[in-house]
Amino acid sequence: MTYLLMMIESYRNELFSLAEQYGPTSARTIECSQKLDELLNLLMALEQNQQLYS
Repeated sequence: MTYLLMMIESYRNELFSLAEQYGPTSARTIECSQKLDELLNLLMALEQNQQLYS
């Protein structure tokens, strides 16, 4: 889980940088945002599974 949180933070920082450099609607920014969304969805799913089996 720690690795996943590190990846989320990394993509979040990259997203801010890309949005600042290329704008919020650039293909690069959107691609990074989508990857971040995937990681956040994975984190939420893992947390829900953890709650079910606790």
